[in-house]
Amino acid sequence: ESFGADAVRDLQAEGCADAADALLGAIAGDPGAGARAAAIAWARLKTGVGWTTPAWRELYVIGQLREATEAGEQAAALEGSTRAAERDAALRRAMLAVDMAHVMGAPGETARPFARAIETCLKLNANDEIHREELPMIPDALPANVAPSIDPKHALPRRDALSSKEFKKDFFNQDKPVCLGAVGASWPALAKWRDLAWLKKQHGHRNVPLEVGAFDDEAWREEVTSLGRFVDEFLAPSARADENLAGRMKNGAQTSATLLDANKRRRVTDDTSVTRCETKIAYLAQHQLFEQIPDLLADFEAPEVCDAFGGADRVNAWIGTRGTVTPCHFDSYDNVLGQVAGFKFVRLYDAKDAPFMYRHEGAWEENRTWPSSGEGEKKGAKDDGGEENENENANALRLGARGAQGNISRVDVERPDHEKFPLFANARHMDVVLGPGEFVYIPARCWHYVRALTTSVSLNFLF
Repeated sequence: ESFGADAVRDLQAEGCADAADALLGAIAGDPGAGARAAAIAWARLKTGVGWTTPAWRELYVIGQLREATEAGEQAAALEGSTRAAERDAALRRAMLAVDMAHVMGAPGETARPFARAIETCLKLNANDEIHREELPMIPDALPANVAPSIDPKHALPRRDALSSKEFKKDFFNQDKPVCLGAVGASWPALAKWRDLAWLKKQHGHRNVPLEVGAFDDEAWREEVTSLGRFVDEFLAPSARADENLAGRMKNGAQTSATLLDANKRRRVTDDTSVTRCETKIAYLAQHQLFEQIPDLLADFEAPEVCDAFGGADRVNAWIGTRGTVTPCHFDSYDNVLGQVAGFKFVRLYDAKDAPFMYRHEGAWEENRTWPSSGEGEKKGAKDDGGEENENENANALRLGARGAQGNISRVDVERPDHEKFPLFANARHMDVVLGPGEFVYIPARCWHYVRALTTSVSLNFLF
């Protein structure tokens, strides 16, 4: 109650009486007050004013949790009746409200009890309908010609079985990226999470934020949808496309075990042809899924190198179709990125190459297309790649989108336009293809670009 009461006082101090009244009603349990509170907070976020104080986030979270409680009570009143479909709809409305609270910043310890109660009812509802769908698996073999080959001169160094002490001395202290090898090869997640039928059956009722469409597509959008729909409409068609491609090229397919030392045999050039994805693209990107679904934590553990710094501060999930792209950018934190299922191509540039990277000054949402023209394209990039850039854009709707500003290169690094960006020719790239269980260390301010070669599940650990 004090949590909500403090927010009420803050909203009243801002002169936002309607928001304060809605929050008071939600705390008191007034019918419809939860939905009203959440709607007021959402409207403020969308109209550009933003959540100027934590009270607005609390308004939204408490409103959604009150909405979840009302929907759960409605479902309980229908238990044992002939209105099973209506009861199921009420439970799913309750689940969506809890998940939206989580997506928009509810503390895990606050939202999880609500989620557990609703999940119990949803799973009981599903008991009579349990069957295993015929859904494809995310591939554990990479078809030939899908990944760019890597020139040995540009292969990212690889160090298997690296101890925390060696990692700190040889790479962390020197800000040098490195492929850590298959440090996650024994994780249960490698077998479980590539199974889309399992993912849908166990967690399909949960709701997650997606980026839908290619990052440079004008129709790109953000939405929240169920994991079940994500599987059916995006991941399964993508995985079937992977299977079809593997079938056509099975004589040239490579297993993940083969890939462990394959970097020595790959060659990539700056004019490499990048195949556009023919399936619909969607990405659950940089999401704290394990705060939302903590049961998944049992399927993996942080790589040992994280222990050198007291463990990871945060773990993100990245789940998407083939063809997802994260344009070249840098972060202000150290990062260990690894594959759980599928394959990704990663290209990295040392922080000292910042003068050649043509850093864009705008926010991510403003830069999802490669620039066709613009001031300064031939003048070189700003030599300030070491500056901190973790400010949130409080005026933008953020359902999982990146919040950092000014940390993105304007160059399409797989197909660079050297006429527009002549200094980029001076940047020296390092390449690696990651297969299931394999990890790469990306130092703070190290520029990196990532493209999914197949349907993919990745994790990254920040420290």
